[in-house]
Amino acid sequence: MYSDKDDEKRVLKYAAKLKRSEWQFYDQAQPKRKGGKLAISEVDEDNERKTRNIENGCIFLNRKGHEAPGFTGEMGCVLHHLAIREGVHFVETKPDVCWQLPIRRSFEKLDLGDDEEHRVTVIGEYERSGWGPGGVEFDWYCTSNSEAHVGKDPVYISNAYELIKLMGTKGYSVLKEICDARMQARRDAGPKLLPLLQVHPATLAAQQGKGR
Repeated sequence: MYSDKDDEKRVLKYAAKLKRSEWQFYDQAQPKRKGGKLAISEVDEDNERKTRNIENGCIFLNRKGHEAPGFTGEMGCVLHHLAIREGVHFVETKPDVCWQLPIRRSFEKLDLGDDEEHRVTVIGEYERSGWGPGGVEFDWYCTSNSEAHVGKDPVYISNAYELIKLMGTKGYSVLKEICDARMQARRDAGPKLLPLLQVHPATLAAQQGKGR
């Protein structure tokens, strides 16, 4: 789902740079009339605009094992591959909801009384529960699965670019300072971690070599 009109407009701009040789659904995306917009979007059951679903998947998802004359593309998100070809971060080429995962940004209102209210931006992880009642039935999901917790660096480092986009440079600098201190405290604590320094359950499972 697109976050707004600008999000869809940006994706359209980059989709126009894709070639038939790299995009499995290039032909399906072409406009019906000359000069028209690429047919990459549709409206869902909630009347929200989103990328088109083709063959039970996103129109930008090159399927595993796909072969066709002249096709030299790779499996996976073709917008991600485009970012690599263009030498830009995938934040620029992909819809907001796609590049933000597994980070989740939400907004809350803080009532301070006397009709004083503040809007608070909350940065967290996108768990299965974030998708509503149907999310618990997902057979996998990145922040809940041990397979996603094998990175060399913690998320606040590996996803610094995305976090800065979501919370700004000043906000990120504060986050990094707090996380750096926590990481140091964990190192100093050794194998017997303090209760407030617990590790994510999926990270523990990955460290212990368990499956999901």
